[in-house]
Amino acid sequence: MTGIVVAPMEFLPVAELGSASNQQLREELARSLTFSAHHLAYLAAVWAELERRGEDLSDLRTGLAVYLPQIAAGRLDAEAVIRFAGQPTVLRSISGLSPDRQRALAKGEPVKVLTVDESGRFEESSIPAYALTASQARMVFDGDKILNGDEQRAILESRRVSKAVRVRPGSQNRVRYDAKADVLRIGRSSATTGEVSAALAEAGQSRQNSVIDTPADTPVMIRLTESEHRMLKVRAAEAGMTILEYTRAVLKKACVL
Repeated sequence: MTGIVVAPMEFLPVAELGSASNQQLREELARSLTFSAHHLAYLAAVWAELERRGEDLSDLRTGLAVYLPQIAAGRLDAEAVIRFAGQPTVLRSISGLSPDRQRALAKGEPVKVLTVDESGRFEESSIPAYALTASQARMVFDGDKILNGDEQRAILESRRVSKAVRVRPGSQNRVRYDAKADVLRIGRSSATTGEVSAALAEAGQSRQNSVIDTPADTPVMIRLTESEHRMLKVRAAEAGMTILEYTRAVLKKACVL
């Protein structure tokens, strides 16, 4: 990192800030941030020279100075450090990209981000890197690449499966007996003890008939697309079942079995 020149910067007097227009203040802020980036690049060059001389700089690794070694090594862009200093997850996520790409993102270049709406449908939108949440940043950037829509979709579906598997019975779906009303409550639904007993008797009779009348299970192959298989896996996990159990339950509900 050679040839860096940081010229003195003339600031707008503080007393004049109140009379300056919004545009003037925005230009002043942008100019100051650019100056800060140049200054940071210069400090990185100084840092590299001190390290070359064998100086121990561990006592100076605070604040923005922690990024100086990476800037000096050409792995991190100074403008990106200034722009994303308050978003460490975003800065860490883009650190694997080339400095030129980091600089473009710092200047507002948008990235494609996949989200899931309330109905479970996937939607793609363009969002500048500085507006990304920490979770989105971890999903969009992977090492030295920016993931496309299909790659992000796979991550989102994997997260849904993991979330469904982690669900444990709680106040919304715990089976409990309401002695005052003499009913069993399951979440927001309820059934009298008589209804439950009748249903259990019917289930027992059904299983008995199945054992008597049904031959050994016969494997049946069903050809599914990759996306259909992923969705079946998600739905089964959400229901707390294996894929086989969920498939049988769906077929029975549709009166196919």
